[in-house]
Amino acid sequence: MPDPSPHSKDSRNGLAGVTAGHTSICSLDRILRYRGYAITDLLECSFEEVAYLLLWGDLPTKNQLREFAMRLYTHAQSLPETVLWCFERLAKTSPQCSIMDVLRTGVSILGQLECDNGPEEMPHNRDLSQERLKAEQLLGHVPALLASWIDCISGRRPTPWPKKPLATALLEKLCHTQISKNAASVFTKTLILYAEHEFNASTFAARTVTSTGSDMHSAITTAIGALKGPLHGGANEKVLEQLMDIGTPENVEPWVARQLENKDVIMGFGHRIYKSGDIRAILLREAGHQLDDSSPSFEPYRKLEKLAHKVESVLLEQKRLKPNLDWPAARIYHALGLPINLFTPLFVVARMSGWTSHIIEQMSDNRLIRPVAKYIGPSPRQYLALEDR
Repeated sequence: MPDPSPHSKDSRNGLAGVTAGHTSICSLDRILRYRGYAITDLLECSFEEVAYLLLWGDLPTKNQLREFAMRLYTHAQSLPETVLWCFERLAKTSPQCSIMDVLRTGVSILGQLECDNGPEEMPHNRDLSQERLKAEQLLGHVPALLASWIDCISGRRPTPWPKKPLATALLEKLCHTQISKNAASVFTKTLILYAEHEFNASTFAARTVTSTGSDMHSAITTAIGALKGPLHGGANEKVLEQLMDIGTPENVEPWVARQLENKDVIMGFGHRIYKSGDIRAILLREAGHQLDDSSPSFEPYRKLEKLAHKVESVLLEQKRLKPNLDWPAARIYHALGLPINLFTPLFVVARMSGWTSHIIEQMSDNRLIRPVAKYIGPSPRQYLALEDR
């Protein structure tokens, strides 16, 4: 970490623009890249290929991909009985709790069962192969945690994990039906686009925990807690709530005017990094067109798309604001028949690949993350004993 200097940027705006470290995992310069590959090319891959790339550093060969996918499948179908036992009881006592809290708790239990105390070797002399195996376990376990919880709160005994690509298997588990190739393809693209995004809030939180010498499961539980916030991962849920609140195209301009007048955040627009537009939003909007099958049953979603387009037009004209990834992702998840409370947990499933990669990178060349703060409190004051105050 660089030492603070009097010339460092003002930190009052959430460290915007402050360089806080180095990474070889993701670049946001000109176009989003994972490990050097343009995101436009990676959208042609399976989610497993992209997860392998992030975790291991290179795109897999056919054999490597087959073996990696089999390991993820094995982990997904082998959740410890202790976790399922806890979920079944939590479903009876706290069925309305946040699914994000459930995932956080599930990962914490897995860490206890794993007896995860972090790397044993000293910094700069570590064999991190065991950490990558932990990461693979989490890549398989977390989607299974999500699907198992949905089964538990629905009164069903969790069923075996399908032997299919991870994205397809998860969507079928959540929808309880076979899905089309188009639906699987679009859903896969959402996971790839959510998989990694440099030093975002949850990733930086995970790296900060890791920098103390703590373990992967502790860092992941921290990341899930950070992603739960509505200004980070929870934004995709708020997008759909906003559209439902607007209701019809005629309400768009009055609704936008109220939001701006009240200085309320409009979720799904603007981005700390992308000042001229989020490439991920453009790519996912194009991918979403695959879902329109021209059937009458899809008409409600076409109406929602027209409403969303009107909101985009008004915000571009009035505030020069452009959509970010959450804007099309929320509508796609809705079109796939997924309830709102699953939107952010799906973000967790996708980002697990990015988080674990960053945790391992932090472990590989670690230094405690400890920034400084500029004091703005009272000037020096004289202490008075209690009887004199």
